[in-house]
Amino acid sequence: MGNRRYEVPRVGSWQLVLAGMAATFVACGADAGGPEERSGTVQQALSTCSYTITTNTYQGSPEYWGTITFRNTGTSAMTSPQIAFSVPSGVVCDYDEPGWTHTQSGTTCTYSRTSSLTIGVNASYTFYYSTNSTASFTAANVQISDPSCGGSGSGGLTANQKKVAEALTSIWENDTPAINYAYSENIYDGRGYTNGRAGFCTGTGDAIMVIECYNGLRSAANGNLMARYMPGLTTINNRFLSTGESQASTAELDVIGNWRSDWAASYNNTTTRADFKSCQDQINDRLYYTPAMNEAMKWGLTTALTKAALYDAFINHGEDGARSLISAANSALGNAGQVAPVIGYNGITENAWLQKFLEKRRNTLAADSTWIEAVDRVAAYEKLRRQGNWSLATAFRNDVRARDCWGTAYPSSGYTVRNINPDGTWSTPSSYTYSCN
Repeated sequence: MGNRRYEVPRVGSWQLVLAGMAATFVACGADAGGPEERSGTVQQALSTCSYTITTNTYQGSPEYWGTITFRNTGTSAMTSPQIAFSVPSGVVCDYDEPGWTHTQSGTTCTYSRTSSLTIGVNASYTFYYSTNSTASFTAANVQISDPSCGGSGSGGLTANQKKVAEALTSIWENDTPAINYAYSENIYDGRGYTNGRAGFCTGTGDAIMVIECYNGLRSAANGNLMARYMPGLTTINNRFLSTGESQASTAELDVIGNWRSDWAASYNNTTTRADFKSCQDQINDRLYYTPAMNEAMKWGLTTALTKAALYDAFINHGEDGARSLISAANSALGNAGQVAPVIGYNGITENAWLQKFLEKRRNTLAADSTWIEAVDRVAAYEKLRRQGNWSLATAFRNDVRARDCWGTAYPSSGYTVRNINPDGTWSTPSSYTYSCN
C-alpha cells in the first residue's frame, strides 16, 4: 500500500468548535506559539515540572566543566530529578557526580539519581557535568522531570511498551511499524508539508520546532540541510500565529530548495541522522507522548494498553481533540462533572472507560467522509481490550477492522497486517483471519 497516511485536520484550541463529538480535532503542532512561547510551553509539557534555568554554561579546555542551575518554581518538592540536555554533535558526556548516573543517546545526555534528592519549593540546585569537548558551549533543550511533578518519570510506558505503542501508530501513519523519520509529503490537507515520525507540519507550528532543535545541534556548515529553510518557515509560522489558521503554502520553502528531499536526506545521511532523529523524538514526546501520559495519570488510567490508546489519540487528534474525547467518555459513563480520577468514581473501571473512549473516537472518525478512512486504527485497541492484553506483554496482530468489532457500517482502511512482539520487533504474517476477538 506504500506510504498511505490518513490525516485529520489539526487545529489550535482557538478553533475548537464541537458539534456533539462529530468535530474532534487533530493536532499538528496546535497552539504551538511563537519561538519564546513554544520554548517555554514545550519545555513544561515535557518535564511537567515548573522550573527556571538560571545558569547554563559549559567551559571547555582546560576546565571541561558544565554547570546547570535551576530553581524549583512548582508547588511541590522534587525528590528524584532527572536532567536531560543536548550537547554538540560528537561530544561525549563522561563523568557522574556522586548521586548521579547518566546515559547518552546520540547527542542527548540524561542524568538520573542513584539516591534521593530533595529540592524544595523555590529552592535552587546546581548540577555539574563533564564532557570531552575542548570547546565551550551552552547545553540545548534542557529538560527536568521528577515523579513528584506527575510527568513521564512517573506513570509512563516502559521502554518496550512504548516501542509497541509507537509501532502501532506507525502502521496507521505509514503502513509499517518502522518509524519513518525520513517521510515528507504534501498531502494537500491545508497544512503544508507533513513530515517525519509524527506528521510534523510546516503550516501548523511543529515542523519549525523540529528544525529549531536541529539547528541547535548542527550548523549548516556541519551538514544541516534544513537550516536554510528557517526564514521561510518563520514567515509561514508568523502567518499561522497571526491568523490562527493552518497554512497551506509551501512557496516560501520551495524557492529555497527541495524541502522533501532535504528532509529525507537529513535522516538518511549517517552523519546527521542521530541529531535529526533525536529532535523528532524530542518534539514528539513533548507534544504528544508526555501530555498523553499526564492525562492518563490525572484520570487514574494505569494500564499500558489504555496509555497506548491515549498516545495514539494525541498524535491523531492533538491535545485539544484527545481531551475532548476523554471528556466525552467520562460524561458517557456518568462523570459529566469530570471528576478526577475517573477510575473508581461511581464504580467506573478502566475496562469500561477504555471501551467508551474507543467508541467515542470511532464515532468521531466515522462522522466525516475523509476521516472515516482511518477508522480501523481504533479497532486494534478494541481487540486488545477484548483480549485483555493490558500490559502489551503478549504478541498480537492488527488483523482487525472496525467492521469486525462494530458491524459492517464501517469501510476497510486497508492497513497491512503486521505481527507486533512485546519488545517492539515485528514481522509480516503470511496469513491471517480478521477478527475482533
